Amino acid sequence: MRIFRLVITSFLLIVALPIPAQAETLITLSKPSFQLADGRFVNNDLALLLSSGAELDTVLAKPIRGSRTWLIDPVLFEEISDLGDGYVYLDAEGNDVTVDELPAAQQWLSLFTFVTRNDRIVAMTYGNPSTSFLRKYAPGELALYNKLSQIRLAEILGREVSPPSEVANSGKPAPAAQNSYSTLRKSLRTINSLVTTRDVEDLRLGLAKTLNPGFSKTNAVAMVRSYQSEVTKFQKRLRVSPGNYTITASKYDLPVTVINDFDQIVSVDLDITTTNSRVVVSQVPRITLQPRSQIQIKVPIEVIASGDTALRLELRTPKGSTIGESARIPLRLAVISPVTTWFTTGMAIILLLAAVVQSVRRVKRRKNHE
Repeated sequence: MRIFRLVITSFLLIVALPIPAQAETLITLSKPSFQLADGRFVNNDLALLLSSGAELDTVLAKPIRGSRTWLIDPVLFEEISDLGDGYVYLDAEGNDVTVDELPAAQQWLSLFTFVTRNDRIVAMTYGNPSTSFLRKYAPGELALYNKLSQIRLAEILGREVSPPSEVANSGKPAPAAQNSYSTLRKSLRTINSLVTTRDVEDLRLGLAKTLNPGFSKTNAVAMVRSYQSEVTKFQKRLRVSPGNYTITASKYDLPVTVINDFDQIVSVDLDITTTNSRVVVSQVPRITLQPRSQIQIKVPIEVIASGDTALRLELRTPKGSTIGESARIPLRLAVISPVTTWFTTGMAIILLLAAVVQSVRRVKRRKNHE
């Protein structure tokens, strides 16, 4: 009986002992961006990371017991996805190298989806930028990056993901990125206030990538320059067509062509100034342009004096922000003033009358001689 009681007591003690909880494993997937603003890859390193036995290949093969949380930068997954159906990367000499397809990229994404089907996914701030820098200089942009980061990662994985946490990346961005970010951000916010297409959002969101502290100096400069070039191209999608005119009338409706290369209706104001006082220009009403279109408007001008002048034309948002660079239209003014016209006309009449008088006198002289 005592032995029986001892066995029962031991069993109850074993059952009552707490089962040690398995620690949650946190796995971070993030790399400084490999893809420039124009879609080319700065090198072929990302494809190599997916090859057999490489870093990204082995991270899915490690057996991990217990629950897992994946902390993921959407940029890494977007760029892996872009490798799948072909891509272009720059070799050591800066030449374009084209790869038709990379099946390993899509295979890796499919395997990740399967392996993590029961795991928790948390989005990182898009591009893993220096959040300490953004909190200081652009807190509004940081909030936007976090919101879009969650949306973008959910789109890629086709499942619900958690928003970025408050954990800060306190590293410092490269000097090239710090120096250019404010100007580029302002330009893109101006465009984005008019146009809300996906490509504009991509470009605005992509600026976050330039602030990743993990870039090498060379790659940081390449990334920043690519975004500077791309922002300039986007600004030129809304533009005034240049021209060169000779005006011979005192009042003239100057034809000016405004072009919209975005896939969205855009309303802009045209601000016109002159380089001197030889002409007076009337402002024109707000202009609305259809997607991928151009429109010719008439700018009323009045010539005050002949000579050379120029018009400076700037496109502005309805709130007054300048879009891109101004356009300059040279004008050659070859207009005869009213005083000169009256004087010339008067002299012509006098000469005509003098000729008539002279003719009458000749006729009289002939009659007298007869």
